[in-house]
Amino acid sequence: MKKLHSVLTDDMEHCIITGDCSVERHHVFNGSNRAMSERYGFIVPLRPDWHNMTPYSVHMDQQFDLSLKRKAQAYYESHYGSREEFRRTFGKSYL
Repeated sequence: MKKLHSVLTDDMEHCIITGDCSVERHHVFNGSNRAMSERYGFIVPLRPDWHNMTPYSVHMDQQFDLSLKRKAQAYYESHYGSREEFRRTFGKSYL
């Protein structure tokens, strides 16, 4: 598996919700923005059930997904550029 870094957690080996060590990497911005998630470190480790296997998983729970997108955008705006630059990079604002 490709070594990925995250600006949203210091520990890519443990789930950000449960602390378990059986994790999958979740790209906060997926689809056409997946590479940008990797470039900016917008990746988090999630236990499989929190990733995409249950109704409460990030791929099923819109509020959970939105919360990660908002954290990533806030980080981007405080470290890289303006809200308009974020919109140009990721296609829309979540804040």
